[in-house]
Amino acid sequence: MSFPGLGEALRCRLCWRITLTVFCLILVVESVILVPSAQRFERNELDRLASQAVVTIEPALLVGGALAGDTPPQELAAMVGQYRLAGLALYARDGSPMMRIGEHSGLDYSARLSQLAGMMAEHLGRSADGKRTDVVWRSSRAGGPLVLARLDSAHIRGALHDYLLRIGGLVAIIVLVVTAGTMLVLHFSVLQPLLAVRRSSLAAGADPVSAQLHTVRSKRRDEMGDVIRAHDAMLERMADAMRRDRAMAHERARYIGRHDALTGLPNRAALVEFLDSSRGCAEAEQHAILFLLNLVGFRELNASVGTGKGDDLLRRLGACLVTAVPAGDFVAHLGADRFAIARTRGGANDDAEYAERLLRAAKEACAVGGAGEMRTRIGIAGAPLRGLEVPALLGQAEFALSRTGAECRGEYQFYSAQLAREALERQQLTRELEGAIRAGEMFPVFQPKRVLGATGARVSSAETLLRWRNPHRGMVSPERFIALAETTGLIEPIGDFVLQAACAQMRAWLERHGWSPRLAVNLSAQQFSLPDLEQRLERALSEQHLSPDLLEVEITETAAMHDVARTADTLANLRRLGVHVSIDDFGSGYSSLIYLHRFAVDAIKIDRAFVESIGIDPHGEAICDAVLRLGHALGTRVIAEGVETEAQLDFLRQRRCDEVQGYLIGRPVTADEFERAWVAEQVAA
Repeated sequence: MSFPGLGEALRCRLCWRITLTVFCLILVVESVILVPSAQRFERNELDRLASQAVVTIEPALLVGGALAGDTPPQELAAMVGQYRLAGLALYARDGSPMMRIGEHSGLDYSARLSQLAGMMAEHLGRSADGKRTDVVWRSSRAGGPLVLARLDSAHIRGALHDYLLRIGGLVAIIVLVVTAGTMLVLHFSVLQPLLAVRRSSLAAGADPVSAQLHTVRSKRRDEMGDVIRAHDAMLERMADAMRRDRAMAHERARYIGRHDALTGLPNRAALVEFLDSSRGCAEAEQHAILFLLNLVGFRELNASVGTGKGDDLLRRLGACLVTAVPAGDFVAHLGADRFAIARTRGGANDDAEYAERLLRAAKEACAVGGAGEMRTRIGIAGAPLRGLEVPALLGQAEFALSRTGAECRGEYQFYSAQLAREALERQQLTRELEGAIRAGEMFPVFQPKRVLGATGARVSSAETLLRWRNPHRGMVSPERFIALAETTGLIEPIGDFVLQAACAQMRAWLERHGWSPRLAVNLSAQQFSLPDLEQRLERALSEQHLSPDLLEVEITETAAMHDVARTADTLANLRRLGVHVSIDDFGSGYSSLIYLHRFAVDAIKIDRAFVESIGIDPHGEAICDAVLRLGHALGTRVIAEGVETEAQLDFLRQRRCDEVQGYLIGRPVTADEFERAWVAEQVAA
């Protein structure tokens, strides 16, 4: 026969603790009850023994003979050793001994005993080993002698022991039964529900999201039922709270994963999601237009003023863009200096006006943030919403952004297939340009300059130019590959090549003819800003053992005006080195006449656009005349480039132009042709 839950109860630590506690409490109570009971049993046995002695001895005293003398009555002598009588002593009322039988040592008369004695036996005490008990009473015989009897009480100890065993066994059985019953009642009434609640709590703790699946569900109407119902309600609330927390955490993670932490705007993932969702409900004529906005120079601003100001600028720009666009348009921050604005339209094409609105918002944000000089570029791409490929649209907008002019503030560029083809062509040309110098495809040409005098003109110097003969494209225009080299960073090795080629050519002419014209080389803005420019020039001259006076460097007015203070220092260093310095394309850039007196230059070159206007546009002639007068007033040589007609040459000669250069004087030619046409002629003259 098995009892459900018994094994669980036996394994329950709390059950055992309660059971042992109950067992000990019952044992203590029973012990408290048992000790007086044992004492009472012993007292009763002694009283019975004393009563038995009185009942036994009194008849003998009544019928016995004289009690005085040395020989006791036969009836009394026979009793000693029987009826548990060990000794007997009788005393008269005056205390005189009447008779002593058996063990009578200590059975002495005293007035206290005489007063104490009555018809019933009184206990005087027991021996140390408990085997003898002394009692006293006054006999009913005539004269009322005092009777002191010593009784054998050794059997009482055994009777007490037997009594204790019986009572103790009964108590033990009662304790065990009561304890077991208590344990069962506690288990089924209290502990079993508590264990169920414990199992439920542990299961819910391991699986808090599904805590409601681990409720106990009890129908009890007592306090334990209230506890279970409260426990179940707590689990259900916990499960609801966990589900809400998970939903909130998921939503928060989704928000964080789709929003930029700095500006709070949606990020790239959210932008892609928006475009994907717009594609699903698009009408046939609707288009998605993507504007990518870039702050030019933002990283430099961060490096100079700190990320705090840069972060403030980005937050302000994001807020301005959100305010500037209509409701429903999507503004996102793609990181660092890049923002994206996505819109859908189905009506008239107003994308250019929209881009201008974005530029105004960006300008306003930069002005408020103290970055008014920050430039903004926008790349624009669009595609029909139906069948929209979001990665392709993003790539097109990125491409359009990369094609905007970084030097022109507030510029935007639309993506087109033609633009893509041009970019592909540009990329291919860049790869070919990278290897052109190593492949020996580039070579220098020289265009003569003539000094104008009263009797004619003579060759004074030449400008070193670069040509590129590509094996597949043929001759590539300098206007095409020089601009490409400047934007791709290749202008630096190309400039070094031209400088070394010019110095090597002057050394060759000196060795063959003993004379060489001064050669001029053009320095790009990137070359001019190099910190070791003077060392590069000095090294190129020293390698060919040339005098610095033979080399002339030309820088454009735009490059010179980029940083006036630094330009003045660099030009002064070049003059100290001994090379000649001229400002190219003067008058076409920054109207920098006010700065010209700060620059240590040997010559200024009138831009060809003004020379071409001679004889055609009086305004152009006036500019040429003003530049000539200014140069002479400052003591600087003036060179006119692009001279192609006699009328232009006469105009310049009349106004005392120092040098001229152009097709009328001579076209750019190879070193051999220049040597035959000009160097040998000059040496012969």
